[in-house]
Amino acid sequence: MRCIYCGTPLSSIDYCTGCGADVTLQKRIARISNLLYNEGLEKAQVRDLSGAIACLKRSLKFNKENVAARNLLGLVYFETGEVVSALSEWVISKNLNVPDNVADVYIAKLQANKNKLDTINQTIRKYNQALLYCRQDNEDMAMIQLKKVLVQNPKFIKAYHLLALLYLKRQEYEKARKLLKKAAYIDNTNTTTLRYLKEVELATGMSTSLETKHKKKYAREETVNRLTGATTYMSGNEMIIQPATFRESSAVATFLNICLGLILGGAIVWFLAVPATRQSVNASANKQVTDANTKMAQQVAQVQGLEDQIETYQSEVEEANKTRDDANKKVDSYDQLLKATQTYLSGDQSSAASQLTEVDGDSMTGEGEKLYTSLNTLLQDYVFNEAYNKAGTAYMAGDYATAITEYTKAVAANPDSFDAINYLAWSYKNSGDAVNADKTFKEALQKFPAKASEIQPYITNASSGTTTQTAETDADGNPIDQTQETDANGNPIDQIAETDAEGNPIDQTAETDANGNPISQTQETDANGNPVTTIQ
Repeated sequence: MRCIYCGTPLSSIDYCTGCGADVTLQKRIARISNLLYNEGLEKAQVRDLSGAIACLKRSLKFNKENVAARNLLGLVYFETGEVVSALSEWVISKNLNVPDNVADVYIAKLQANKNKLDTINQTIRKYNQALLYCRQDNEDMAMIQLKKVLVQNPKFIKAYHLLALLYLKRQEYEKARKLLKKAAYIDNTNTTTLRYLKEVELATGMSTSLETKHKKKYAREETVNRLTGATTYMSGNEMIIQPATFRESSAVATFLNICLGLILGGAIVWFLAVPATRQSVNASANKQVTDANTKMAQQVAQVQGLEDQIETYQSEVEEANKTRDDANKKVDSYDQLLKATQTYLSGDQSSAASQLTEVDGDSMTGEGEKLYTSLNTLLQDYVFNEAYNKAGTAYMAGDYATAITEYTKAVAANPDSFDAINYLAWSYKNSGDAVNADKTFKEALQKFPAKASEIQPYITNASSGTTTQTAETDADGNPIDQTQETDANGNPIDQIAETDAEGNPIDQTAETDANGNPISQTQETDANGNPVTTIQ
């Protein structure tokens, strides 16, 4: 025995001399395994094979390297006719690499006899076929197969059990009793054998004796001569020769015997050989169909695998192309950002603003994002002032289409400008687009609720076909504010809004230049009223 920790051979002391580990438990387990092996050996010697198998299995649970227990278990399996289980145990024992292992001898003897191995394989196949016949309720064919199995392997206990069970089902109790007594001779304490014998005894009312009968010492032994047919036996000290009985046979009887033999031979061929041949042909055809289906399934699996690989490669190519396009787009955005920066530094703010709109801000990271944010902040004010001034000029000139376009740009640059949104709504209204005018007024009302008194009267709900309030207009069609101041008696005082030369209202909140264009309060202007942008 070796230490389970370091592999050092153990001595009589309770600790390993190699690693110093406590091996008391290991030795105790080994002793228990050896004890169970001895019990199994004792039971095997009295042909208690079922008990021996149980003890040896328990012994191997305690010590799987107990070579003696494993070899004995293989012998017990072999004795019960289960050759496959025996070979399994012997192969495991051989792989433990123990010197002078008797399992090598067992395996060599079994492999040396090829006919024996073929016979074992045939018995296994026939037993499995008999089980299949039983499941298909084809009991006659199952009994034929089982009888062949018992001829080839007389120690196969499971075959005895199955055939005896078929006899019990047909109520042929004596035949079942005979088979079960043979099984009991192989394994005295097999529970299945004893249970079936109990059923036979209950059905027949007769007990079954399992004692082996021996011939009496002075019983008469007869010998029959195959050539002459004479019977020879001993009577005391005298040898008695009894000649064979001669019976004369006529030609008619001989002919009848020949005909009966031919009929019987034909019947045997028809009922045994023809079904076997037919079964062999069907089995061969089924095997060919199975092989063809297996080959087809393998090819289908290969094709499916190749298609999956193609899809994987295509997805990888698409992902790579997408990554490349994103990288190119990012590079183009950085190039465009640099161009916009250079243009801005050269003083051409209009071109810089136009170039900045072509930059994808979402692709910017790090310092590029900071530069984009700073430049966008600087140019937003310029874009707003330029668009606001152009829109005011167009509005004063009555070019409401241009005013709408420019005011839209101004609102996009500075969404918090009430003047830009308000004049955009008036541009829509004066151009006759009541739907967009209402939409813009409502957006202004939502953003600037404090201006509700200036916005609410001009919302007509043109999209729904209803009018909230009809605003009074002047001669040029411009609305007049209906919110009027009253005197001490509550009489309204007419508030006349200041207008330009063409009658258009002048925003009282926005300062205008010499040409009447509104000037943003957030931007510094030059002498001509144009906004001046300061570079930080």
